[in-house]
Amino acid sequence: MAIGVQCDMATPALAKFGSHHVKENFLRPTIAGDYVACLGVSEVGSGSDVSSIRTKAVVDGNEWVINGGKMWTTNGTQADWMCALVNTNDNPNPHRKQVIDMHTDEV
Repeated sequence: MAIGVQCDMATPALAKFGSHHVKENFLRPTIAGDYVACLGVSEVGSGSDVSSIRTKAVVDGNEWVINGGKMWTTNGTQADWMCALVNTNDNPNPHRKQVIDMHTDEV
């Protein structure tokens, strides 16, 4: 499962949707084998049911502020970054992937 998360889930999402800056700082070292990725999908009370995700991300100036929690995070204790599924608005399809640097003080 850990290899699948790294190769088949987190890095393809980053390659497809990441900005140039994010690709240089997270994708390149991950492909080189220097970084480990994890997924942030499952939540308390939701399990892996993505339709009931409650973690929210809002823009604050130049940053996204993320509030919520994830559990059962494959590779989480070894990860350098997380590909997290969060709600960014209240629309019927509000989910968006966010890259979270696992080495920040807030994590």
